Amino acid sequence: MPRAVFFAVLLGIAGPAVAQEYPRRDLNPQELAQNLLPVPTEDVDYSEIGEALYQLYLNPLDLNTCTREDLAATYVLDERQLNAFFDYRQRLGPFLSVYELQAVPLLDLPTIYRLLPLVQVRGAGDRRLRADRQSFLLLRAERDVEQKRGFQPAEPNRNGTLPSRYQGDPFQLYARMKFFDNRGLEGGFTLEKDPGEQLIFDRPTRRLGADFISAHLLLRDRGRWRAVTLGDYQLQFGQGLVLAGGFFLGKGSETVLTARRAHVGIRPYTSAMEWGFLRGAAATYAVGRWEITPFVSRLRRDVNLDRDAETPTGSLQTSGLHRTPSELADRSQTAQQDVGLNVLWRGPTSRASVGLTLLHTSFDVTIRRAEREYNRFEFSGNRNFVAALQGGYRWRNANFFGEMARSQSGGVGLVAGALASLSRRFDASVVFRRYDRHFHSFHARSFAEGSRPINETGLYLGGKYTPNQRWQVNGYVDVFRFPWLKYLVDKPSSGAGALLRVGFTPRKTTRTFAQFLVETKEKNVPDRLQKENAVLRTTRYNGMLNYDHTPSRKFGLTSRAFFSSFRFGGFRPSQGWGLVQDASVGFRNWSLTGRLAYFDTDDYDSRFYSYEQDVLYAFSLPAYFNRGFRQYLLAQYRLGPALDLWVRVARSEFLGQKTVGSGLDLIEAPHRTEVKAQVRWRF
Repeated sequence: MPRAVFFAVLLGIAGPAVAQEYPRRDLNPQELAQNLLPVPTEDVDYSEIGEALYQLYLNPLDLNTCTREDLAATYVLDERQLNAFFDYRQRLGPFLSVYELQAVPLLDLPTIYRLLPLVQVRGAGDRRLRADRQSFLLLRAERDVEQKRGFQPAEPNRNGTLPSRYQGDPFQLYARMKFFDNRGLEGGFTLEKDPGEQLIFDRPTRRLGADFISAHLLLRDRGRWRAVTLGDYQLQFGQGLVLAGGFFLGKGSETVLTARRAHVGIRPYTSAMEWGFLRGAAATYAVGRWEITPFVSRLRRDVNLDRDAETPTGSLQTSGLHRTPSELADRSQTAQQDVGLNVLWRGPTSRASVGLTLLHTSFDVTIRRAEREYNRFEFSGNRNFVAALQGGYRWRNANFFGEMARSQSGGVGLVAGALASLSRRFDASVVFRRYDRHFHSFHARSFAEGSRPINETGLYLGGKYTPNQRWQVNGYVDVFRFPWLKYLVDKPSSGAGALLRVGFTPRKTTRTFAQFLVETKEKNVPDRLQKENAVLRTTRYNGMLNYDHTPSRKFGLTSRAFFSSFRFGGFRPSQGWGLVQDASVGFRNWSLTGRLAYFDTDDYDSRFYSYEQDVLYAFSLPAYFNRGFRQYLLAQYRLGPALDLWVRVARSEFLGQKTVGSGLDLIEAPHRTEVKAQVRWRF
């Protein structure tokens, strides 16, 4: 059927309401959490992942100009589907509408639905619509109802001194503005004050009102200038051994696509995390098959200084909290300066690419970690240089990738792997990584078991089998070792992890899956189990059953059951389980989401994690441990076409204990209640 006739029929069936303009689907963070997020086994702040995903939503990809790397970075399409998409665009020319995705071979409706919130077809009208609908100002306030010890009046100690207390009030305040125009310019700012911090103008501590202030301007696609940015930004080149910003997941329920990082270049920084970004200027200039990206940055960093040393020496701090006099003393104690360059060459058909990344980092104090045996090979000094070669090659439905980097210390980091669609039903991934114990890279975040690419060697194998549209089986096996000591591991150690997930979708409105994770690692035996120092193998099990039923767009139910177990060697295991029931309902301008959960674990070791719906652009993935109930209610009300209001109340009630938390965060009650309110104005 000729293309014009095809779309005349398609749009005629769809109806006049959609023939004029495609209404973009809202992003569903819960679906993201279930499909993509790593399975948490440690306390990790996943808000940056959520923030990076929202960044994709705020900057939807134009189906007519996006590159293969751009589309791969959404983790929605496999290699066969990416090939089919770009073959279709090359043969038939620009897309006329996002509805045309239905005509692309190998793109089924579930895949298209996951992709729609992240893409658009941009015409003159689309640019105006995009700017009008997505520029916004957002204000948020939250606090705990119960009073923590840090906010209570201090009583003198026996020696007459006053104990430390938080300097500010218990509110967490957040403001964010983002604007777009129809010429490729975007910008915005983010302000945040954590609970216990002050809203104050104080030059000695470098505070200018809010404790954290971030701003950026970004201009895209002006002739040969692919992107030019001023302010706060991130860079993503290669597999993240040198510079690793943007959306990356690593090991998770999506066992194939997330094994590889996409080369996406410059990205604006909009998160409230107070480290892990660059502040200055960067630009990408294209000449033929070459792309050149120089960048410069100067950012103040928190350092815990040793003031008794002959020269300023200290360790970098990453909490971003400045509530007490000791935390304020660490604030912005050094300037981190980064200067670098990335050069990328793409082949004639973009099947092959080769790149070089150079980065020089310096501090105005000497950085040195605490003198512990496990820190022997950590970075020490005030200058570091790292260089990396990265490359990739596509052959049919296989994508080969790799990066090798060397730091000033002589340490080498290596990542190499492949993704392949072996058939219409089976996809696979393999990743090998090796990071020397003295490899140092401050902005790295590549595929790893640890939080940083250092002191690790591992091999990952992932697979995904889809016999039909109703069933899907995902799994991975990862084997790793740590050649040197680690925190709480007093000898070289090793481990392995495996995940199996079976999903069944009997109909469009119902979805179920079962997931099981097993992980073994070596750790120091804690004093509560035995007095002798020893390193034993630990085994962790996590299981989850999930049932989703959404009979209509206005009503949905989600039920989950969790099981967890953690064992040190031959000691008695710590076990836990939990039941979670979520419900959502919408009517007129209202949307309500609620949860009731019961959890029962022996201790913190057998905790489990469950994603919670939160206000827009907030991300909540708390740990459930001990015994008790947790419930929350999230309400959204549309006050008008440009104004939205959210209110969220969450409460944890613990059975068999009299307090919650510890230290200055101690609450002298068996419960904790969180209240949050947010308003967004779109202009």
